[in-house]
Amino acid sequence: MLSFPLLRTSRWASLLIAVAALFWLGERPAHAYPQWQLSTGAVRCNQCHYAPAGGGLINSYGRDAVGDELSSFGGNGAFLHGAVSLPTWLALGVDLRGAFVDQDVQDPGGPTVAVFPMQADVTARVALPAGLSVEGVLGLRGQVRDPNELVPYQNFQPVSTSELISREHYVMWEPEAVGPYLRVGRFYAPYGLRMAEHILYINRDLGFDELEETYNVSGGFVYPNAELHLTAFAPDFIRHIGSDEKGFAAYMESRFHEDTIALAGQMRLASSPGVTKLMGGVVAKGYLEGLHTLLLGEVDLVDEIFTELGDISRVQIVGAAGFTLFPLKGVMITALGERNQVDVQVNDAYTAGTLLVNWFPYAHFELQLMERVQVPSGGTPANTLFLQIHYFM
Repeated sequence: MLSFPLLRTSRWASLLIAVAALFWLGERPAHAYPQWQLSTGAVRCNQCHYAPAGGGLINSYGRDAVGDELSSFGGNGAFLHGAVSLPTWLALGVDLRGAFVDQDVQDPGGPTVAVFPMQADVTARVALPAGLSVEGVLGLRGQVRDPNELVPYQNFQPVSTSELISREHYVMWEPEAVGPYLRVGRFYAPYGLRMAEHILYINRDLGFDELEETYNVSGGFVYPNAELHLTAFAPDFIRHIGSDEKGFAAYMESRFHEDTIALAGQMRLASSPGVTKLMGGVVAKGYLEGLHTLLLGEVDLVDEIFTELGDISRVQIVGAAGFTLFPLKGVMITALGERNQVDVQVNDAYTAGTLLVNWFPYAHFELQLMERVQVPSGGTPANTLFLQIHYFM
């Protein structure tokens, strides 16, 4: 795995260095773009993805959409740009990403600038008889910090001991895209907005941060105007990477008003050593066709019980709300306001504003610019500028 030293320099002077090195790549989670639900005519996530709740490898419908509808200048969205025809039982995907970040946390030494690997993943899906399939992702794990440093939050091991990662692998029974399904393996339990940016509070603080995929038994029903996902989950017992929680999650979504509005209710019960969490929340999306704008939001109430401290509890509120504007073909601009009220009884909270600009110039190419400002209660703002280049096959 390749790692890059942190540099302290001005933001724009280092941008040229960043662009030159962006294609040195490593591992990053793969997600869907929930902004495209309702806004593109696709109302179910599995219209474009093989996974029932979206994310991961895209199917032939999704590849056609990437080439014909979602890229500014079009192109062939098929695997290898259509140069190779795969058999119908096999689907392949490759994701490559690199990133530049400039983070200013009011350090007297100035902002921290880094160029670092994000993703180098290969995904394969094999269709079997009777509605069965097997899918897996294999990739390199990349990060900014020294690969020999410990990463306690993820797995209490140096990254150098686990550079090759399979974040997702599962067996699924799904006779049709519409109807019942059953999935067993390692992946994120369907929950929330499922935004691609893992640093958002609704991902990072609710059990869906980077490498926090669990082993699950998940099933449910997907219909044209509604879907239900039920998941029993447990920690990664093979490599002990990611979440140490076990429990149950449920997500139920309904779509109405000619598929321009989606509302969902959700709950998650998670138990880990010393802590039990019970959370419930709502997710909402609404597309304003005349304004080419999608409104979206999520709010969750979390009751945490610290069993090792005599069942002391606290109530946490985590939420995000904002909009996505689609001004031109292949361009989407998302603005989100975020809040993590760590304990509603005390003034302990984090507030953030995030601006995302995604541009898909040609099929298989994506550029993203993110500007994020976080303000802890009583603290000073932290500013992050993030640029990534994404190429997928």
